[in-house]
Amino acid sequence: MQPLSVPPSAPPPPPPVPPAHSSIRMPSDYSERASSITVVPGPIRPALNNESSGGVPYTAAPARQPRRYKVTRRVQLTNGNLVLDCPVPSQYLEAVPLRDTKEFTHMRYTAVTCDPSEFAASYTLRPQLLGRDVELAICVTMYNENEILLSRTLLGVMKNINYLCRVRSPVWGDCDAWTKVVVCIVADGRQKIHPRVLDMLSAMGIYQEGVAKNMIHDRKVESHLYEYTTQLALDPDLQFKGALDKIVPTQVVFCLKEKNRKKINSHRWFFQAFCPLLRPNVCIMIDVGTRPGPHSIYKLWRTFALNPHVGGACGEIRAMIGPGGVYLLNPLVASQNFEYKISNILDKPLESVLGYIQVLPGAFSAYRYEAIQNDRDGFGPLQKYFLGEELHGGGGAGVFEANMYLAEDRILCYELVAKKNASWILHYVSGAYGETDVPSSVSSGRRKEE
Repeated sequence: MQPLSVPPSAPPPPPPVPPAHSSIRMPSDYSERASSITVVPGPIRPALNNESSGGVPYTAAPARQPRRYKVTRRVQLTNGNLVLDCPVPSQYLEAVPLRDTKEFTHMRYTAVTCDPSEFAASYTLRPQLLGRDVELAICVTMYNENEILLSRTLLGVMKNINYLCRVRSPVWGDCDAWTKVVVCIVADGRQKIHPRVLDMLSAMGIYQEGVAKNMIHDRKVESHLYEYTTQLALDPDLQFKGALDKIVPTQVVFCLKEKNRKKINSHRWFFQAFCPLLRPNVCIMIDVGTRPGPHSIYKLWRTFALNPHVGGACGEIRAMIGPGGVYLLNPLVASQNFEYKISNILDKPLESVLGYIQVLPGAFSAYRYEAIQNDRDGFGPLQKYFLGEELHGGGGAGVFEANMYLAEDRILCYELVAKKNASWILHYVSGAYGETDVPSSVSSGRRKEE
């Protein structure tokens, strides 16, 4: 007897692709949709040691399990590049109010096989395809920090984006103002990133495991791009925050570099790969672990809007001193806090009056994208700044030149002010601040520098 052959079922038709448009206006019943959604609170990780939630003790954290299945799927390359639209889990869609367009239902993955300087000629980004005018591009750089530090930074950024949607301004002040902001997270090394960070990004719909590829037609993949507009956030206690907590949709570009190539290379991906496609007006630099204060991002942006000669700006860097200042009992924390206060009270205000600040801290600073561009011959602030990557890689620099590039931020600030045929100035915004944790030991400080 011949075995009965069952014809394979036809795959479901793909969802319709929404037409390109400049913005997606949030519906008037956005809050009502959010109120009908039940988000189960609780940490995305088991608590450690004797921690508990609601009186229920947790066991040890489970180890990451290998995938027990393989699915071979042939996909057509887009202009020779691997670009995939991956649907987000249905559990996530049930917890968010907006799920009617591909921007919210699918995560876009791109395997990048070129140098950052060649990215704009061969690849695209989702905000570019949607035809959106980006006013702010926020770069969040990270190395091997854990999920607590990343959640602290992202939650602060999302609260600031919510304020941009409410503030009265010709540029902002609209319910769809979030379409003018793109958050770029650049992780320095696939083998170095903390596993819990990937779990956290998966819970937010940004990352999916098992999609990335190492080789595309005998070309090595240099970085992995995950693009998604998330509607959920996690606080430092790893509790979900959504529309009821005044979290608006946030466009996220997560760049996971294949190899660890230091922080300057992460900035190369942001400035040379993403910004030429996004064309932002202002670029804000934030380190993972820095929590921007309420309204701080708007205050930084307003400085550029009020004075067209401002090419760079920074806010106050505050040390996290704990409840009641208990962290100040540590001499290292106390000395770092003292240095921050002296710099913010004496140094930066005086330098701001003169129009030149020696160092705009990379933990919380902003630049006008037009001001830091190179000239037609390829010389300018960014060219001088990225030269430090070659010197750190053993480029054979002299003693004087190597000493000059110990703090690359100084090079960028000087080259911006001294730019030929320009009159840019640097400004200190005392009302904007970012809180960061300071090293409590010498070893932790060394890891943070790396």
